Amino acid sequence: MRKPFLFLLLAGATGLAMAQVVPPQIAAEQVMHDFNTGGFVLGQIGNANFKYAQTFQLPRTGFVSHIMLPINCSTAASVRVELRNVRGAMPSTLVLAMQDVPAYVLDSWTPANGMQSMRMIEFARPSLLQPGSYAFIVEAIGGECILWPGPANDSYAGGQAFLINGVSLLSWYPWNRDLAFQVFERPR
Repeated sequence: MRKPFLFLLLAGATGLAMAQVVPPQIAAEQVMHDFNTGGFVLGQIGNANFKYAQTFQLPRTGFVSHIMLPINCSTAASVRVELRNVRGAMPSTLVLAMQDVPAYVLDSWTPANGMQSMRMIEFARPSLLQPGSYAFIVEAIGGECILWPGPANDSYAGGQAFLINGVSLLSWYPWNRDLAFQVFERPR
């Protein structure tokens, strides 16, 4: 008689604890895509190593659980996404969270409606962040991917996209468009 009662007590307590977990919510997004570009190379092309950044606004304190990006990887071994502070209006060098994902799982596809699908990069150890401006950096390691950007001009008022290639652009260069993205946060 004691074992079933103990089991029910533990099951009830576990159920209450699970019910109190707040699911991730969209904190920032710009989901429009520019299909006329054919996407932009992310990764190594000759001597250049193209990386992209997007600044965004977090409206509340919480943990950034994952980022969604429209990305297709062909030869890259992995994709790295970093969360950083923003200094001025540009990404800083302070890394708040970092995640490497095998590139083969980031194969976006185009459904019948013509929108490029998004792929998730989930942070295994998300950092607690206060409301404010942040940036995510995306780079391909050991090859290349295609990143589908947002339309030309400023489609996300809460931030700016940047690029760097390590050859002609040695520091972050403001881009004339925003990335297509979604940032999910688990509120605290």
